[in-house]
Amino acid sequence: MERTKIIIDTDIGDDIDDALAIAFALESPELDVLGITTVFKNVTARAKLAVRLLEHAGRADIPVYAGIGSPMLNKVDVNEIPNQYAKERDGDAAGFGTNGIDFMIDTILKSDGGITLVPIGPLTNIAIAILKEPALRSKVKEIVMMGGCYYSHLSEWNIRCDPEAARVVFESGIPIRAVGLDVTVQCVLTAEDADRLTTSPKRSAAYLPELLARWRKVTDHHPMLHDPLAVCAVFDDRLLEFQQDDIVVETQGEFTRGQTYNRSALYWRGGADRSVIRAAKRVEAEAFLKLYMDRVCHRSHDAMAQRLADEGRDSG
Repeated sequence: MERTKIIIDTDIGDDIDDALAIAFALESPELDVLGITTVFKNVTARAKLAVRLLEHAGRADIPVYAGIGSPMLNKVDVNEIPNQYAKERDGDAAGFGTNGIDFMIDTILKSDGGITLVPIGPLTNIAIAILKEPALRSKVKEIVMMGGCYYSHLSEWNIRCDPEAARVVFESGIPIRAVGLDVTVQCVLTAEDADRLTTSPKRSAAYLPELLARWRKVTDHHPMLHDPLAVCAVFDDRLLEFQQDDIVVETQGEFTRGQTYNRSALYWRGGADRSVIRAAKRVEAEAFLKLYMDRVCHRSHDAMAQRLADEGRDSG
């Protein structure tokens, strides 16, 4: 099986779904994770979290690079500590680079055009990489992203954090499949499934119990699998239905800044047939949740089949 080469661009450390997405990618044999870059606010702390997660997963071979913390126009505190970062546990994490943009550009230019970018945070890194090296417009195979909201007009977090970057990416000409809030809010772990993540036998999930515990101190809802659904979209075309639409990013509106504006949905049909953007419209949420839990929590199918066979012999 030929694996899809991906670079994950993440704001790991705030919502738990980034860490859940990385664990899912590591457990997906269809994917070859070439590297992880961090974006938005304290990218160094985020890089240390990614390094620590990979170390626990036994995948320290995957390079991690800190990217850009400041959006193109929005003002943020680049020293703010993500809620899942603990200095006493993560502060000495090392072995990551500080030139995430150059890593992204160099890796893509050296490839044969077969790299898919998987941004699951604000789009600052990818926008700056495109502006720095316009050749990426023709070299990136595809962008499969989490962000936006396409069939009801809400301002989603990843886009709102850096609307100008999102606009650069959306207007780049690179084929985009966008997984937005329209579908991700349907993918919520039950309390029982979230608890099962803390006892998963998978090494890729070894750091999740600690990150979940830190996250639960600042939230009161169950994990939504926003980012893991975007990872799933890279390799599974059965669980999501995409629709090609004419999408623009609002950067000027007083109340609508950061919205992904679907002009096709408002019967402005002029650009839909030329759009490079396909937005997720429907999801088989139950099937996806099962796939996620099977991969991140269960033992291998062979091991499970053997255990069931053994149990059958014992009961006989």
